Amino acid sequence: MKKGFTLIELMIVVVIIGILAAIAIPKFSSVKESAEMASCRSNMRSLATGESMYYGMYDEWGTIANLSAGQGTDDPVMENAALMLCPQGAGAAYVFADAGADYTISCPQGAAGEPQDHGSVVTGIQSWQ
Repeated sequence: MKKGFTLIELMIVVVIIGILAAIAIPKFSSVKESAEMASCRSNMRSLATGESMYYGMYDEWGTIANLSAGQGTDDPVMENAALMLCPQGAGAAYVFADAGADYTISCPQGAAGEPQDHGSVVTGIQSWQ
């Protein structure tokens, strides 16, 4: 009696592995996208916290450059603010908009209403809540 696997048994194993891979690979890519979105939103929350601190110190909303450098010789509020980029795609910088009494921090990745919309923070209120 010969020991080993027949060709049919090996083909069945290959088919099973192929089916498992077809199920698992799309699941892993969606997990990666979810992690990137969560990281992006965390970055925007951190920048919003820096904005609040900056406003408390200078009575005005800052930009990424202001948060990173402070005003004049003052200490910066967030030294790494200029390094915070959206982790998705090519790593786009966040967009700051000052509207007088309010500010908006948004991510340029994805358009509003699309599945990959990363949202925005408007004067401390997150759009994805």
